[in-house]
Amino acid sequence: MQDAMNRIQLFFITLLVIVVGILGCNVKLQSMPPSSSGAVTVLPKSNSENRPEITSVCFLDDYRQGLEIAKQEAKLVLIFFTIPNSDASQRMMETTFRDEEIKRLSNRFVCIRVDGSKESDFCKSIGIKGFPTVLFMTPQGEELQRLAGKLTPDQLALPMHVMIQTTATKIGSIIRR
Repeated sequence: MQDAMNRIQLFFITLLVIVVGILGCNVKLQSMPPSSSGAVTVLPKSNSENRPEITSVCFLDDYRQGLEIAKQEAKLVLIFFTIPNSDASQRMMETTFRDEEIKRLSNRFVCIRVDGSKESDFCKSIGIKGFPTVLFMTPQGEELQRLAGKLTPDQLALPMHVMIQTTATKIGSIIRR
């Protein structure tokens, strides 16, 4: 029974991710313990034509949930480690992650944002020493590449292209195991 409930919950999470991808980044998935029922908060978006507009890359705020979605969708993982008082992190959010090419490429990834001030133990456990840091991973959590410091759109786009090209075969073989 619990297995069936987990599958149903995972189905709805996947469905939500697809809807978010189509409508824009207006949904915040809240972290929840595995045994509790979760809540999803839909944030209203307004613009002159009343159409959703993706203004930035859509990030999940829950690492474990992001990896589950990545496994299900056979997607790479991009993790953005940030802290609120980092000017470089804020500039990346305002410029790099709003760039059209970065937004387009981000559709090939499950993008996760980790707040280092709230998740300091997790950051230490995987060796994050400074903010911002971008980490590319397989859906199984295997680190592929780490980029530290503020990145411009061009500096991030190239590694994203490389990750997409060079890991497509590798991810397919891992998933088939």
